[in-house]
Amino acid sequence: MNTADYISRHINGEGKILEVKELVENKTEELKDRVSKLNRKPKLAIIRVGGDYASGKYVANKIKRCKEVGIESEVIHFPKDVDQMTLEWEILRLNVENTDGILLQLPLPKHLDEYYLTNLIETEKDVDGFTIGNMGKLMLNQEGNIACTPKGIMTILKENHIDVNGKDVLIINRSNIVGKPLSMLMLQENATVTIAHSKTKDLETKIWNADIVVTAIGKPNFFEAKDFRPGTVIIDVSINFDENGKMCGDVKKSDYDRLVEKGCKISPVPNGIGQMTVLSLIEQTIEIAERNICYK
Repeated sequence: MNTADYISRHINGEGKILEVKELVENKTEELKDRVSKLNRKPKLAIIRVGGDYASGKYVANKIKRCKEVGIESEVIHFPKDVDQMTLEWEILRLNVENTDGILLQLPLPKHLDEYYLTNLIETEKDVDGFTIGNMGKLMLNQEGNIACTPKGIMTILKENHIDVNGKDVLIINRSNIVGKPLSMLMLQENATVTIAHSKTKDLETKIWNADIVVTAIGKPNFFEAKDFRPGTVIIDVSINFDENGKMCGDVKKSDYDRLVEKGCKISPVPNGIGQMTVLSLIEQTIEIAERNICYK
């Protein structure tokens, strides 16, 4: 089979960069409208520990989005040497207060038990979807809060009319934040899912055979256009920085044009999944409020 025939058989529509600017703008307006119909503003509480620069940027972005859609937000900021009991009491306080969503900004300093503290958050208020309760609900296909990055990935696929039904999906990540919950969401949509990781053999072949590749390995510019077959949908989740300090993903940015020429669709870094993750967090806070607040 020559190259032209191969491409014609495997490309499903034209290649494109899956920009999210318009999607974020439209979704923001939709969320504003949903908030306006509630009899009080939803509220998101964010617990932050220490002065990590990246965490600070993430929190600032979340606060900005809260303001844009009209929901309340509160940041409870502790020094990096805060003791575990102080955080325990703060989470328990928020559990019983008039707060819709509670978020424990990760990662935490090593002296704190991240797993234990996360699971102190009431399941209903766990806006990140990281607790055992919400993970279990996802596994059993029951209604609950979903990890925000996987939720954002499914949104960007849906809004770009990319059907995962019957597709071979490769997720190169097995974390509790991305890989595991995303695999469940894909299975719910009838995809055939493979999870790859650092011990996976023959990754190159698995990538080439996949219809949709989600990469979150955290290696700057690790993949090139030649690694993907024509027509592949590529979701780049990683936020990396190259040798010049510029933000990039796992897929080489200079190869985007070549990927589009091959009929591939790719989410860019920046201005891709990162924005969708924050928007999903805000949307999920509103969804929690809608289940508990009377409408006007």
